[in-house]
Amino acid sequence: MKRNKRILGTAALFCALFSAGCGRSADLDSLPLVYTGSKSFEYYDVGNDRNADFLLGRAAEVSIPSLETEDEPSQEYAYGLYCISENKVLEESRILEKIYPASTTKLMTALLALKYCNLSESVTFSYNASHIGVYGAVLCGFEEGDTLSLGDLLSAMLICSGNDAGIAIAEHVSGSVEAFAELMNQEAKRLGAVDTHFTNPHGLHDINHYTTAYDMYLILNELIHYNKFVSTISQSSCTVEYTDAKGNAKSKIFESTNLFFYGTFEVPEGIEIIGGKTGTTNAAGCCLILYFRAQNGSSYIAEVFHAPTYEALYGKMVELMKSVSLPEK
Repeated sequence: MKRNKRILGTAALFCALFSAGCGRSADLDSLPLVYTGSKSFEYYDVGNDRNADFLLGRAAEVSIPSLETEDEPSQEYAYGLYCISENKVLEESRILEKIYPASTTKLMTALLALKYCNLSESVTFSYNASHIGVYGAVLCGFEEGDTLSLGDLLSAMLICSGNDAGIAIAEHVSGSVEAFAELMNQEAKRLGAVDTHFTNPHGLHDINHYTTAYDMYLILNELIHYNKFVSTISQSSCTVEYTDAKGNAKSKIFESTNLFFYGTFEVPEGIEIIGGKTGTTNAAGCCLILYFRAQNGSSYIAEVFHAPTYEALYGKMVELMKSVSLPEK
C-alpha cells in the first residue's frame, strides 16, 4: 500500500508539473538554482528545501515522495542544462529520478574538504585508504604511509578520480568513512539535495548510495564558488609531490578523465569548457557533469547520467552545449 501511494504521488507530481515528453519544461523555472549565501554557509530551512520551492505556487496536495525506498533507479538517461547566469532550467529529463552517481560523488567529497579544512594540511595514507580491494576501482596508487598536502590530494582525486584519494580525504576530515558519509548527507540536506543518500566518499557501487541529477547540480553549483575547485577541474593533468613512508621525496602525474580535454570529442564552437566530473560504474552507466561558458557570456551547468556508452554520453553533452552555442533562428 505504501509503495502504491508513492507511485500515485509521483504520477500526480509529473502530471501537474511536466508537459508530455521530455525536453524543456517551463514549470521548472522556480527550482532553487542559485547559491543563496556567501561563504557563511548559513542556510534557511524553507528557501533551500527543494521540495518546498518546487511546489511553490502549485497544488498543496502534490508532494514529492522521498527516494529513501527500495525502488530501483531509472534505467533511462537523466540529463539537465541549467543557465546559472539567468537562473533557468533550459532542458531536462528525469532530473528528479533516483540514480547512482558513481564518481560524481567526489564532488561532495571535494566540497567538504574545501569547507572544513586548510588545503596546506598534510594527509597520510592509512592501510584502509591504500587497500581498497575493489576490482576495477581507479586508484591514484598511493601506499600506506605516503604523505602529501590536502590540496594536492584533492587535485589528484578530481583529475584522475582516484577512489583511494577519496577515502584518504574522508578519513582526514572526519576520522572514518562512516563519519564522513554522515557529514556528506548533512551537507546534502543543507544544499536542498533532499533526495540524496551517500554511504561513501568515492561512488563505488552501493545500493544505498544514490542521488538525483538535480541534486548533483546543486552540489556542483555550490562548488563553483571555490577558486581552488574551479582551477583544479580546468586542468587536463597535474603533478603531485609527496613523501613516502621512508621519507623519500616522490612525484606522480595524473591525467584528467574528461575526454573533452584531449579532443576525443569535439567541443562545440563558442563553448569554453571549464571542467567537471566524470563517473562510470555498471550500475550508474556513463556519467558527466560539466561547468562551461558560452560566447554570449553566460555560465552553464550541463549533466548527463546513465548513458550506455561514452559515445552516447559525450554525444548528448555536445547536443546540450550546442543548444546554447548556436544563434537563435
